[in-house]
Amino acid sequence: MKKTWKGRLAAAALSLSLSLSLAVPALAEDTAPLTREESAAQAAGYAMQYGGAASVQYAVWQDGKITLAGHSGVYSKTENRVLLDTDLYGIGSVSKIYTTVAVMQLVEKGRIQLDAPVTRYLPQFKMADARYKQITVRMLLNHSSGLMGTSQADAFLFDDTDRSATEDLLERLSTQRLKADPGAYCVYSNDGYTLAQLVVEAVSGMDFMDYLHAAILDPAGLTNTYAPGDDFDTGLLARTYASAEDTRALPQD
Repeated sequence: MKKTWKGRLAAAALSLSLSLSLAVPALAEDTAPLTREESAAQAAGYAMQYGGAASVQYAVWQDGKITLAGHSGVYSKTENRVLLDTDLYGIGSVSKIYTTVAVMQLVEKGRIQLDAPVTRYLPQFKMADARYKQITVRMLLNHSSGLMGTSQADAFLFDDTDRSATEDLLERLSTQRLKADPGAYCVYSNDGYTLAQLVVEAVSGMDFMDYLHAAILDPAGLTNTYAPGDDFDTGLLARTYASAEDTRALPQD
């Protein structure tokens, strides 16, 4: 797998393992109990019905290991192609967990302090609001930085070498003000996590995806996990739809 990060966002295209509860509606007394595999498949079916999904991959995690895995649904509503365990799903902001793990690994190594100001690690970070100096690394992770929210563009395009979403962030923030005092309250902020990514790069001296591969993905054996700019077969992405009734697949990006 190539370890080149082009899109350089933690909003990555990843293969999804969805842990589902095996709880199912009460069965009639004269109905034979479902096997563990049948219960998992039934729970996945309920999840698909509830969310209007065309397909789902699921895994049962027990005592520190995956003990059962499977999939349900169709790869596409119109294409003659079966759904495979190796098909990919975009997980969007669930990828923020990877950014958090990267930061916390560096915290454990004593290279980042959660309550240190972001400017300690990114001295070039400035805003048109003096309160930015109070923003800590912890505030980036818990969405309490006071940043406006999202200023990214072209961040989710596959095989796109445009890195402006990350590299121009500091310039965009330099003209912005905060919407609240840092630490006052939590409001979802994508820009906060892009700043956290820049902190990881500054402290580790590595490209963000190079760090993720070396410190998280490779050690965990996640060989089917990618970022949008990585080199992978986008044909493996299961088709997604605007609604359960729609048969027109959405663009893969």
